[in-house]
Amino acid sequence: MTARAKSYKRGKTFAPEVRLTPGPRAMGDTGDGSYQTLYGYAWAAVLDRAERRFRLFQAQVPGEGPWPLNDPRGPEAAVWVEVEVPPLPHPVDEIAHMGVAFDQAARHVVVYERQGEVWIRQWDPVTQQFVMRGPFPGHDPVVLNDAVVGYFPPDSDVLVWHLTPDRKTLVQRVQRQLYATAQVVQTFQEPVVLDQAVALPFQIELLGSLLGTPDITGYALRSALYPVRVEDALGQAALAAPTQGAYIPIVIVQDMGTDALGQASLSAPTEGAYIPIVIVLDLGTEALGTANLSAPLTGVYVPVVLVHDLGTDAIGQATLSAPTTGSYSLVVVVVDTTTQPGYTSPDLLGTATLSAPTTGSYEPA
Repeated sequence: MTARAKSYKRGKTFAPEVRLTPGPRAMGDTGDGSYQTLYGYAWAAVLDRAERRFRLFQAQVPGEGPWPLNDPRGPEAAVWVEVEVPPLPHPVDEIAHMGVAFDQAARHVVVYERQGEVWIRQWDPVTQQFVMRGPFPGHDPVVLNDAVVGYFPPDSDVLVWHLTPDRKTLVQRVQRQLYATAQVVQTFQEPVVLDQAVALPFQIELLGSLLGTPDITGYALRSALYPVRVEDALGQAALAAPTQGAYIPIVIVQDMGTDALGQASLSAPTEGAYIPIVIVLDLGTEALGTANLSAPLTGVYVPVVLVHDLGTDAIGQATLSAPTTGSYSLVVVVVDTTTQPGYTSPDLLGTATLSAPTTGSYEPA
């Protein structure tokens, strides 16, 4: 399976464009709504300048059907098969910077620029036909369904980014708002080009360059990390810190119901700043094992928060180690077993050990 494409800085260029995107097994077939069904197959959109039309293709294995992206045989087992779609309402010769993605309805979404305006074609489930959104003043639209970033279709949406007419502001539009609202993502000191949106694991990356020097100076913008969803039982979570630099927030949101949580070990960086780590946990009526929070060797120890509701069960141990150098910030342990609803004497609090730093000042605890 091969597709010839040329890499170039687009800007005002009208060169032929090819866009690859993951999509459904069949157009309009949502199946069981799973990630594999909706985004497990390869699709390609082409602005065909020779035939002067927009074309959509799916990778298929001869004699078998759609080629899944996880096929161990690789893309060599597939060929591109054209899937008929309605024509775009504008002449292909007037279209630049085309992009394509698939939504939760298993229908393709097309974005493009025409004469300084951004147009978006999407499937309308009410009228059961494709409709146009826009035009919106701007340049260089790109599109991505964030299901291919967060891997959770029920909470996904189609995202469109483009530049404003002066090319100094990057905005985002979402399908659930019918793309009507432009949310500012980034502003620039000089005009820029927006090249592409890339799906990284649990993060989106937008790539572009300065308009005046597209082959020399570029930029990369990354979104916040998408949550890692833990749908099954959680055993141990080991979160290793970087050896240098900043430790960015790590958030684990988990409702275990009546299951037990094992251990969570959070290692600190050897240098730099230790940014807050938050664990939100509802254990119902089960017990919590242990939580060990190690301090950094140098630098600042920023607050660590544990939110925990044990009901009427006992808490084990909480050990907070101090840094070997620097300042030891305030540590507070609040226990009120007599006024809380559901109190049944005699509930027990285990032990809490607060170690002092070997150097520096010891703040109130």
